Amino acid sequence: MKKFVTTSVLAAMAALMLSGTEMAEASAKKRKPTFLEQLFGKSGDHAARKRRSIFGGGLKNEDSFGSFYVEDQAPRKNPPKRSKVVIVDADPGGDPGFGMGNLTYVPPKIVPMSGITLATAAPADAAAAAIYNQLASDGPSLRVLPAARDALLAQYAARSYRPVWLADGKLSDRGKDVLKLLASADVEGLQPQTYLPTGLTAFDAPLPENDTAAMARLDIDLSAATLRYAHDASGGQFDPVLLSRYHDLQPPWVPAAQAIKVIANTPYPVQYLSSLNPAHPAYAAMKKALAELRAEQAEPQDDKIAAGVIVEKGEADERVPAVRTRLAALGFTAEPSEQADPDVLDAELSVQIRLFQKQSGVRVTGALGPQTVVALNNAGNGGSADKLLDNMERIRWLPRDLGKRYVFVNQAAFEAKVIKDGKPEWTTRVIVGKPDTQTAVFNDEMEMVVFNPSWGVPQSIIANEYLPKLRRDPGYLDKMGFKVVNQQGETVSSRSVSWGSYGSKIPYGIQQPPGEKNALGELKFLFPNAHDIYMHDTPSRELFERDVRAFSHGCVRVQNPREFASVVLGMTPEDVAAKVESEASETVRLPQKLPVHITYFTAWPDEAGNIVYFKDIYGRDRPIENARTATLVAQR
Repeated sequence: MKKFVTTSVLAAMAALMLSGTEMAEASAKKRKPTFLEQLFGKSGDHAARKRRSIFGGGLKNEDSFGSFYVEDQAPRKNPPKRSKVVIVDADPGGDPGFGMGNLTYVPPKIVPMSGITLATAAPADAAAAAIYNQLASDGPSLRVLPAARDALLAQYAARSYRPVWLADGKLSDRGKDVLKLLASADVEGLQPQTYLPTGLTAFDAPLPENDTAAMARLDIDLSAATLRYAHDASGGQFDPVLLSRYHDLQPPWVPAAQAIKVIANTPYPVQYLSSLNPAHPAYAAMKKALAELRAEQAEPQDDKIAAGVIVEKGEADERVPAVRTRLAALGFTAEPSEQADPDVLDAELSVQIRLFQKQSGVRVTGALGPQTVVALNNAGNGGSADKLLDNMERIRWLPRDLGKRYVFVNQAAFEAKVIKDGKPEWTTRVIVGKPDTQTAVFNDEMEMVVFNPSWGVPQSIIANEYLPKLRRDPGYLDKMGFKVVNQQGETVSSRSVSWGSYGSKIPYGIQQPPGEKNALGELKFLFPNAHDIYMHDTPSRELFERDVRAFSHGCVRVQNPREFASVVLGMTPEDVAAKVESEASETVRLPQKLPVHITYFTAWPDEAGNIVYFKDIYGRDRPIENARTATLVAQR
């Protein structure tokens, strides 16, 4: 039976290293074409990567990611006990890494809705002629994306330049309703200033109803503003690929031509525009929380908790009553008993502090320390509001239909869930990429599960981490029990290869056979993608006990892989265990493909609808916040 092996590299040779030793960081330089890409083109060519082996063709692929085939290993005899194996940071990899990968947002080119050469003559109708003249003139106007301008011009031409929002020279009821919607865009986490027509100093400014030209300009700018709102509400204000190199997303923006056709002709434009906002329950929870935070910001804040010494459970401090009050206001109630000293941080208050710390992304101790004091004082302030705005934007990037049943990985929460009919069916802790080798954000479909997988070491890890070792000791891989395979698929001795002759392009594949030391552990979950990212088991189970679990080269390690396999394959736990314990490599396809959403949310509601905040481990919030400012500057 043939077994598929990937040509990626092993960060996992840490098997003989001391527990806790970190592997060398992957290079953060601009990604060079891998050996696979040299042979078959871009890494995003999924079909080619799923059907062809590196060294020759015509074999069926049951494993993925630009790999080649070797013979399956025979079942192991008397394997070492798993508990004795310690491999830290043993991970198959993903992209070579782009460092932190955050980008300075550059707003896309926008063009004015004026100074346009029109193909037809001006219409005879006075109102239509006023619209025509405003489009052709060089006066100030709202600026839009080129695709939006094309759609607007086509729509006005189709209606012979008749106004969309005016009736008898005045703003119609439809127009007034839309103007109110745009003025309240902040309730949806959008920026109202972006949609303000150029002829108005504010949304409640008097309308220039005695000025035909100004009202014609208002009609055009209101059409442009509603189209911009449709774009932003349906797929987000910012293209995510302009914010991070690790974003691989295509937001579900409504096509401009489709949106303006509906907007211009429906008697219910407000209802249509409102319907473009996400319907996901998490979005509704964030919208509600944002309104509450803004209401709280409008009230005086005189209840700041003073800084002081760390207060452990059982210790007394005069700030404890204020801590109780603040926690209660945030929904964490812990009333002292009548006999207790109200200044004592008792067991129940410690529990509530722990819950607050977990929600706030503060180290969970149950004690009152300086970070907890800052978090208590800042809870509900602008910082939290910014996080809600950041994550409402991220929700807009998601597909509108996530699937009836799907896998949802939140990197910032270090958590993966299987969601069915909108409710969590199964949850596990995960380990994600290190800051320099982050896990990408993308959507795909899980297709298969590999039992007792072998590991094909990624080319990037071979070149960056193992080639220096092999130059010093060519027999290093032989000693570690790894296989080296040449371009003909033949196994060769590591010592027989002149490793010093190669740089970033190495015409050999390296395989770690199945076993207790294997970097992939017992199970691998595949959803073929351009990033060579998948989910898998790991021998480094002690890392799941850490609060911050960013240790991998990009792939996602799963704490409870046997349970995960049972859930996604629909197999009994006993059947999963039997396949694992057979010690034979086997690939099992899912009954039907399962959508997988690899996401990054620094705020997300729990099952009760309360917003939980997570540490921004990759620093991806700030680029979104900077983009909001950059967009307003570029708009005018």
